[in-house]
Amino acid sequence: MMHWQALTRRWVGAVLCLLFMAPSYAAERSAGSFSVLKTLLEVPGVSGHEEAVRAAIRDLLPDWASSISRVDSKGNLIVEAGKGGKRILFVAHMDETGYAITSIEADGTARVRSLGGFFHTLYEAHPVIVHTRTGVMGALVRPRGDYQAPEAGSDFLEGNVVVDFGTEDRKSTLGLGVAVGDWITVAKRFRKLAGRMGSGRAVDDRAGCTALVEAARKMEPPRLRNTVTLAWSVEEEIGLKGAEAIAASSSYDVVFAVDTFVSSDSPLESHGFALGLLGSGPVLRAMDNSNLAPAEELEKVRRLASERGLPLQIGLTHGGNDGSVFPAFGAVDVPLSWPTTYSHSAVELIHEADLTALGDLVALLSESW
Repeated sequence: MMHWQALTRRWVGAVLCLLFMAPSYAAERSAGSFSVLKTLLEVPGVSGHEEAVRAAIRDLLPDWASSISRVDSKGNLIVEAGKGGKRILFVAHMDETGYAITSIEADGTARVRSLGGFFHTLYEAHPVIVHTRTGVMGALVRPRGDYQAPEAGSDFLEGNVVVDFGTEDRKSTLGLGVAVGDWITVAKRFRKLAGRMGSGRAVDDRAGCTALVEAARKMEPPRLRNTVTLAWSVEEEIGLKGAEAIAASSSYDVVFAVDTFVSSDSPLESHGFALGLLGSGPVLRAMDNSNLAPAEELEKVRRLASERGLPLQIGLTHGGNDGSVFPAFGAVDVPLSWPTTYSHSAVELIHEADLTALGDLVALLSESW
């Protein structure tokens, strides 16, 4: 059996290769929806550490939006345009799931707490990237001896996650610059697949962020009949904290939370619930675990999309959305989505046509609501 340290060094080497091969975060402002998504997806940013994502979004905005953008006290990125009429908010979250280090053990390994909800087996026996105060470094999540057994995995919980740096003791790990509070993500890269499909970790919700960027590029502020706010929020995955700050500081008539529609459009799932077909257009999240959108508002979106010739699906799914905190403040929550499968994994799946149409839909609603 290979010694743990030798195995770790091999994985760490693989991680560092991925890091050094990763493309620049910069992108042309004229790029299409998948090019924008690729740029944003490959920027790491778990809940509470969205700074680099926010900077990348700002760089991608058209000049009119970038020049008036602001960051609120919570860290949300806000762009507001238009005057009078209804107060309309479109919000997508910048954060992704991951871990934060809670302790460094005597043997040099680290224990963690999760930032967001996901299956911990998705990290088991995989290389990870540790974001320290001085830079990034590679590590791995130790597999159990029987992790490939069919019955293994159901009991692999947060407490089972052991992050291995290839060190022998706590002092050596601290010497690498690792500290409690450092955050961890999987090594990731956006991949284009066949048939205009794409895959990668953090499609949720960098696709929503992309749709708002694309909408800003299409919007013409002088044509707005309403006061329109585009917001890229923080800390959605750990409790909608960024959205709560926005809701408490401003009032809106209607909120369009732009987030994923977790679909059953995959070979192993029943299509009796949450079926949003990839490639068939954006989805109105009529109902999820956190919200029931009013039928008249759903019909209004459907009618506007039909008049413009935009494809649109309507469905029910699990999960929540940033918009669900706003009804308590008097706003209506009408979530907009794209269909995706394998949510919160390293291979979330998306169709470019759905993302492009979602950006068009956001632009349409901003001008025609």
